[in-house]
Order: sequence, then C-alpha cells, then structure tokens
Amino acid sequence: MDNQKLMNTSYGHPPIHRSTDAPFLPVGMGEGIVTRAPQIISSLGLGSCVAVTIYDAKRKIGGLAHITLPDSNSLNGCRPPYQCADTAIAALLGELQSKGAVRRDTVAKMVGGAQMFSSNENSSSGIGQQNIISIKHILNGKQIPLIGEDTGGHHGRNIEFYLDSGKLIIKAIGKEAREI
Repeated sequence: MDNQKLMNTSYGHPPIHRSTDAPFLPVGMGEGIVTRAPQIISSLGLGSCVAVTIYDAKRKIGGLAHITLPDSNSLNGCRPPYQCADTAIAALLGELQSKGAVRRDTVAKMVGGAQMFSSNENSSSGIGQQNIISIKHILNGKQIPLIGEDTGGHHGRNIEFYLDSGKLIIKAIGKEAREI
C-alpha cells in the first residue's frame, strides 16, 4: 500500500515530524511490526501503554510493539502477541532474527507508561508503572541494553521510529518534540 493510501485509511495517521519521504507504517494498541530501513514506524496515543523499539543498527532492522499490559498471566495468553510485555518482546525478537537481525547487535528504547488519571492509588502501582517495570525486567533478562527512555509522568505521547538512523522522536501536547 503506498504512503498516501495508508494515510487515508481509518487506521493511518499523519506523521509527527517528517524529515524524509520514507514509507510510514502506523502501529496501533496491542500491535507490533518489524521491518527495515527506510521505513518509519509510528504509534499514537501512548498513555499507560508503552512502546518498545528494538533495533539492529548494523543491519538497519527494527521493530516496535505498542504494549498495553505487563504480562500475559492475567489474560491467559495475549492475542495478539504484542498486547503484553512478555509475549511482545519475544515476538519482536523472533521476527527481528527471522529478518536477519543479530541479537548481540540489538538495543532497545521505550516510551510511555504514564499515569493518565488521578487516583488514590500510589503511582508505583498503576498499569503504566507496571508496564515499565515489566519491560525493563524482560529486556534485562534477555541482555538487551535499554539505551533510551521517556516514561512515566501524566501525559500521553506520540512517537516515530526512523529505521535509517535508529532515532526515536517523541511528541506530547504542550511539549517540544525530543529525540532519544
């Protein structure tokens, strides 16, 4: 599907920050994708959800998962696999390796995990914080370095992941776009 057609579909969305004409691939809640440069992978509306990117810079292959829950135990399995942190990271790694990525050359970044609604709960017990903790634990266990993050807070985020460079652009309402 060409970029213009994708932008006109109900699931397509406009880019946040565009410095290239590379193909643009949107990822929704509970979805994930693995592809290679020159694609740009994007995800909108990260609140308590967390987007995790895993990238092999030598081969310019990367993936993004828009994770909604910290683990699959509470759901008796996640469908699709990108919905939960444990199954999403495993799915990303499997797809990356099937496309030629080398695990020792991969690094990760993560964005999201906000506490979007005020409550009487301690912020450390909210779903956003649970997602952050779970993802860090899984990445550590798989020996994938977490080289950048923009997590927590009380604001939603939109992101674009540029596979030609590995940069991750983050935009939030009322804030300057930033790169990790």
